[in-house]
Amino acid sequence: MSPDKPETFPGGGGYRLLLGNEAIAQGLYEAGCRVAAAYPGTPSTEVLQSLVSYGADDLHLEWSVNEKVALEVSAAASYTGLRSVAVMKQVGLNVALDPLMSLAYTGVVGGMIVVVADDPGPHSSQTEQDTRLLAMTAGIPLLDPSTPEEAREMVHVGYQISEKYRIPVILRPVLRICHARAPIPPPTPREAGPEPKFVKDVNRWAATPRHRFTLHRELNEKTLRMLADPEMDKLYTFMCGEKGDGSFAVLASSVVAAYAADVLGEMGLADEIPLLAARFQWPLNVELIQNLLGKGRRVLILEETGQFMEILLRDRFKVSGRWDGLVPSQGELTPDIVTEALERMLVSTGAKITLEVPPCEPGSPVLEKDKGQPSPPTLCAGCPHRSSFWALKKVMPDGIYTGDIGCYTLGIELNAVDTVLCMGASVSQAAGFYWAYRQASETPPPIAAVIGDSTFYHAGIPALLNAVQQGAAFVLMILDNDTTAMTGCQPTPGSGVLADGGVGRKIPLEDVVKGCGVRDLRITDPCDSQDILEAVEEAAALASEGEMAVVISRSPCVLNMKERQGPVPTIDMELCNECGICTDSFGCPAIRSGDEGFMIVNGLCPGCGICVHVCPSGAIKAGKDG
Repeated sequence: MSPDKPETFPGGGGYRLLLGNEAIAQGLYEAGCRVAAAYPGTPSTEVLQSLVSYGADDLHLEWSVNEKVALEVSAAASYTGLRSVAVMKQVGLNVALDPLMSLAYTGVVGGMIVVVADDPGPHSSQTEQDTRLLAMTAGIPLLDPSTPEEAREMVHVGYQISEKYRIPVILRPVLRICHARAPIPPPTPREAGPEPKFVKDVNRWAATPRHRFTLHRELNEKTLRMLADPEMDKLYTFMCGEKGDGSFAVLASSVVAAYAADVLGEMGLADEIPLLAARFQWPLNVELIQNLLGKGRRVLILEETGQFMEILLRDRFKVSGRWDGLVPSQGELTPDIVTEALERMLVSTGAKITLEVPPCEPGSPVLEKDKGQPSPPTLCAGCPHRSSFWALKKVMPDGIYTGDIGCYTLGIELNAVDTVLCMGASVSQAAGFYWAYRQASETPPPIAAVIGDSTFYHAGIPALLNAVQQGAAFVLMILDNDTTAMTGCQPTPGSGVLADGGVGRKIPLEDVVKGCGVRDLRITDPCDSQDILEAVEEAAALASEGEMAVVISRSPCVLNMKERQGPVPTIDMELCNECGICTDSFGCPAIRSGDEGFMIVNGLCPGCGICVHVCPSGAIKAGKDG
């Protein structure tokens, strides 16, 4: 389970080429983090995985069941004086927001960092939400690194701030920091920490509303003290043109600051245009920024993803950015977009430079270059989820299919997923559809919720408990591949494996399902087409009679299979009518169509054999061993 250790550069003084997430992990190791809890989610996953590789005996690591639990575990460790970290992606912070808001009031003892990886784009998330806005709402300081090396350094800075002000600190690396590679110096000796000791203080750790008022006042006082702290001022630095006297200045944060510095250098304007990087985003020191850039100056603000600094500084400067359409209102600010924004700014300020730039109209976004339409993502060849979806469609062709977050969201491509909201919502929404029809005195249509094993442990359990207790009736199919496949095959509570590869207690899915009050449960092998069809048929019949029915579709992820599932099938083109069901409805990427008809690509096919049963004309024949 341990990730490979990155190689050092030959003759490079021990420098290693690390992902930003690996650099953060190095910083956590160096700083003496003693408890690390996370839930896997792109782009944050590699932080905990990389921590495992250090093999520190005094470091507890865990893949928590969800982000809320991860934050609560980390907070308790901090209460004892130890340094801790909770790691998640930006939408995972939604799950952890309840304890985070409260933790801002109670504060911490040992340094506590919450690594929240934002996903401008978005590339693998439901939203582009901006963690800075939640940090401001909670009143929790937030650091915004612009390079992988800064991310590593800010781990140390974050722990210092956390312990000085007894408050958790959010470190916000965006996708392009998390997954960029940069040369990182060798690890410094790991800092020693205190022995854990929890000092009871019920007025803080178990504060009632009356005491929460006092704690809120303390939080506000901490914010004012941080703004007056000269050490925090060092987190605002010029990356270009500190002495420049151009007609405008640039204020940037996160990876966009690095982009802007590169672009200004390429344009030959690094000495002329001031570029201020604001790495301390909350509380944002607007007075300092105004003093550094000059009052009343026109300022181009480059930030991802929301209008954060723009809103806070709009009454201090003549602001350009997302507000006036100089940069797009959504998506990443790529180097190309940063270049266009700077060119537009130069033209609009009357700079004496010849640039062919289309006119900028207020509110109009910068048009991105046509990059063509990429091929849609699809489930892997031999993925057991494909046959699970096929069985649902076969048995419940007119059903409502509520989906969830995971690689099985790709069931959309098979027309077997109708809704995707957030983790665990498939179960709740299936119940919602059921009650919507029942309250109208109508017979509900067939309803099936589909959720992965990891997502079920994460957020599906309370939803199932509620559905059973309320008396909802539908088919719940849990796709159990014994891993968290979408983020790199991290273990689940059902696998009995710990974050470092050690043995933990296995919590079987079927025990949890029965514990939620489900009376009808079937466990089936999706690679056995007859078995899964019968299981879904029986479950659908029970659901139509008003009973909750759960089907656990259990087969390992193909990425974890060490051997081929079976022999590769063949296609008899004399029988094939080229209906396209195998490539379109079933969607297997190992089956291709060309000038000479359909064929199965041997190197892609793992030999699951489900296509043999899917083909209506019997043209796909089972392969033969040997």
